[in-house]
Amino acid sequence: MEKIIYTLIIAGIGGFVGFRLKIPAGALVGAMVFVAIFNIFFEKGKIPADFKIIAQTIVGGLIGLNFTRESINGVKELIGPALIIVVGLLVACVIIGLLVAKFTGMDLVTALFSSAPGGLTDLALISEAYGADISKVALLGLARMVTVVTALPLIINLLARFLHN
Repeated sequence: MEKIIYTLIIAGIGGFVGFRLKIPAGALVGAMVFVAIFNIFFEKGKIPADFKIIAQTIVGGLIGLNFTRESINGVKELIGPALIIVVGLLVACVIIGLLVAKFTGMDLVTALFSSAPGGLTDLALISEAYGADISKVALLGLARMVTVVTALPLIINLLARFLHN
């Protein structure tokens, strides 16, 4: 029980620090980094497997809150863009995952989940159920998220300037 309490305290501190520093997904990233450091140095981190079910339930609830009557009413106009985005991302994800597995020796399941577009929390939780290496999925997801959050606004600004000239 002591390990669980320490882990949750460290996660809380990390989440608070990440949030206060305004890091993208700061609470998640901060908690993950702080607990990872704690566990690497002291090997005393522990969270029971049952907590994962609670976390999945909470994440599912948070995702569900994004749906409103207005968003559902606008679904018809999103069918075309959704098909293009979903098919394009799935094809890209599979190709990238296959390339990562082939050229790096990473197992295919971990490579596919690591290259998948999606939230860090969601992919890490789901990937574990399929036998992926959750630490690799989380680290590569974090790298992807930080890159997208920092690089995409720059790319959008450059494209906007280029296309408007």
